[in-house]
Amino acid sequence: MSSDSTPAGRCGENMRFFVIALLVSSATFLSLNHSQAATRKPVSQHPAAPVSGMVVSTHPLYLIAQAVTKGIETPILLLPPNQSGHDVQLHPADRQRLKQANFVLWFGAQYEAPLAAVLKNQANAIALFDLKAFKRLPLRNVQGQPFANSLDPHLWLEPANAVGIAYAIAAVRSRQFPQYASRYQHNTQAFGQRLMAQANRYHSSLARPYWAYHDAYHYLERSLSLTFKGSLTVEHDLPPTIRQLAWLQQQRPQQKNGTIKPMCLLAEGHADPATLKRLQPIQVQTIDEIMSGQQDFVVGWQELAQDIVACTRT
Repeated sequence: MSSDSTPAGRCGENMRFFVIALLVSSATFLSLNHSQAATRKPVSQHPAAPVSGMVVSTHPLYLIAQAVTKGIETPILLLPPNQSGHDVQLHPADRQRLKQANFVLWFGAQYEAPLAAVLKNQANAIALFDLKAFKRLPLRNVQGQPFANSLDPHLWLEPANAVGIAYAIAAVRSRQFPQYASRYQHNTQAFGQRLMAQANRYHSSLARPYWAYHDAYHYLERSLSLTFKGSLTVEHDLPPTIRQLAWLQQQRPQQKNGTIKPMCLLAEGHADPATLKRLQPIQVQTIDEIMSGQQDFVVGWQELAQDIVACTRT
């Protein structure tokens, strides 16, 4: 389909943005290209595989990078799989790993603030938020109103963004190791096809209303036809107010016969039982948006989609 409202159309649009972004960022890539000049030898019949010096910050990026580099190299995950960008804690060994890398990929200061000072002057580090690409969405308050000039950092949850990240990785590594360019591209295309096929499965003409403990699932809404009806708190570590709980109850959708349908509540952990009691009837679905227990990004995204759609059907 050619319409940009479809997942496939949005993916193609983001790819065009990426071409522009990569050209705009050519100085960075030229620096990477120069630093790897010694590795660019004529392609031999059996070229040596690169010794991976690619470090990625968090687990979602690692899963995408792993798909792009499959059979060629193994990316290095900087932070433990269960540690999100909100909770970055660097050790001396981590700083050394960043210094020795030939390519560092991270999201940016809005998500991984402690990395900003470390990577500020590192020419081979690319912050994805600095590329003027991707579908970008704002942060929202507890009643769903966007905060001006804000950026929701969870952009990997939008399938077209995840595919765009994969193409960016392939572009950089193909410059650094041109003898593997076709394999990087092949892996990336296969990843994109798998992920977009999953995204197409869940698109629906019926809106699926939901609450969030805190607003972290904005980028899933288009793919899963979700409608955000508010959150309990603006930050995951702040308790919700009684006033906000009352507002959520007042705004909850009702069925045509006037009965109250259980509301789906997406949360990263278990909320206080007393809080949940005030929101009944609800269906609580625990969500791990960084896919910490997964070894495959597409499988992880598909399981998130399954859980959320099942919750909203209750």
